[in-house]
Amino acid sequence: MFREILRELYLLPRGEQRALLLLSLLLILGIIARATVQLLPDRVPPGMEEFVQESRSIMTAFEQMDSMSPATPLSIPSVTRHPGTQVPGMSPVTYRRTVTGPGPLSPININTADSAQLLPLPGIGPVFAGRIIRYRNLLGGFTHINQLYEVYGLKRETIKLISKYFVIDTLAIRKMYVDSASFRDLLRHPYLQLEDVKALVNYRDFRGQIDSIQELPDNNLLPDSTLEKISPYLQFRR
Repeated sequence: MFREILRELYLLPRGEQRALLLLSLLLILGIIARATVQLLPDRVPPGMEEFVQESRSIMTAFEQMDSMSPATPLSIPSVTRHPGTQVPGMSPVTYRRTVTGPGPLSPININTADSAQLLPLPGIGPVFAGRIIRYRNLLGGFTHINQLYEVYGLKRETIKLISKYFVIDTLAIRKMYVDSASFRDLLRHPYLQLEDVKALVNYRDFRGQIDSIQELPDNNLLPDSTLEKISPYLQFRR
């Protein structure tokens, strides 16, 4: 059998012979390299275990920030790197951070606030501050405080605690022109489903424009529940 393989190889053109030999050589080298890597002993950099422990402690503390009450103090456990186990290039250091509930707060405009203004609120950490702002941007702004219940993961108890700190400026709401908004822009709004957007766009293309919001219920373009929620975010030409 081996002779037949050599014979077939000999009958191949010279270029193909070289290619097969090169491919075989690369395959053999790959097998050798993989076997060598698997035989190498595992090496853990000095101080890695302490670094992992510290990272887990900090992440646990930040998760607690998103669910703590105003009177709940938050402490990140101290972690000290001892000589001989420290990460190369870093001096032994102890970390400690304590977070308490907010003091007196000024009214916050929920439609213009940034993360720095939301973080002092009870039960609001970096995660929920980011979620509130992202959802506000998707909506185009909050029209009433109960829309906070639509923010993913935000607990009812937390909303009751923070609602008194907010004011709502409806003039800051960003509206969409129904006649010029793209299919994608309409679909990005949390209150519009795919079928709703198709109905709006098909009707708009057929009529050429939508003059007023009254055309939507008159032509059964949107369910009543959807129309009630989306109407503050729609702009018409008259």
